[in-house]
Amino acid sequence: MDDNAPEPVRRVAWFVFEWIPIAIVAGLWELASGLVVSSYILPPPSDVLVVAWELLASGEIVSHLQVSLYRIAVGLGLSIAVGVLLGVGMARSKPVEYVFEVFLALIYPVPKAALVPLAILWLGVGTSTAVLIVFLACLLPIVLNSYNAAGNVDRNLIWSAQMMGMPSWKIPLKVVIPATFPSILTGIRQAIPIAFIALVSAELIASNEGIGFEILRYGQIGNYTSMFAILVLISAAAFFVVRGYERLERRVIKWT
Repeated sequence: MDDNAPEPVRRVAWFVFEWIPIAIVAGLWELASGLVVSSYILPPPSDVLVVAWELLASGEIVSHLQVSLYRIAVGLGLSIAVGVLLGVGMARSKPVEYVFEVFLALIYPVPKAALVPLAILWLGVGTSTAVLIVFLACLLPIVLNSYNAAGNVDRNLIWSAQMMGMPSWKIPLKVVIPATFPSILTGIRQAIPIAFIALVSAELIASNEGIGFEILRYGQIGNYTSMFAILVLISAAAFFVVRGYERLERRVIKWT
């Protein structure tokens, strides 16, 4: 795209370029349904979109979507609070780094869905288990971004704060975290899609409501059109959440 083109033209062009791959996939899906694969197990996207709209318009899926988004918000919020403090603490304190580095290295490769049965034993079926799985899945990207950024903070900022008489315990909060804010925001951006993946995995196993539960329910009764429709809806929800966050992130970075 020519940089000299008017801004409205450039926006329209980039919008078209972004959606071309989706249009191609949807077209191939439409052709494959009924020709390559039975339309019963692979319903065409035209039917899926109609059902998705009906589910939204009737309100049937709205309550489940609200439950899922609430669980994501709580789990992600906890991972942000813990992850930022832990990442900065590991960068500023060798004992903290030694203790938690091994713990994170051991726990993160474990598939979070494998922890769901254990979480059910501890917390039962429902919101608490889903929140725990989202929290664990989102923790590492936030910790790593906070840790790497805090380890690279300009030493002159810390020395200046010390020379001005700032107590050592205030430096991480007053100096390090503000200096690492852009990297923290990047870590959160990386964690948002992970939160959706982890949530659906947890709700497929340990929930009686939510998007994951509805996907499983429709799959079990053989209503694959509705199952695909819910998959489309959760994908759209994740897309709009990420895009909304990216806009907010750009504004926050400008302010800081």
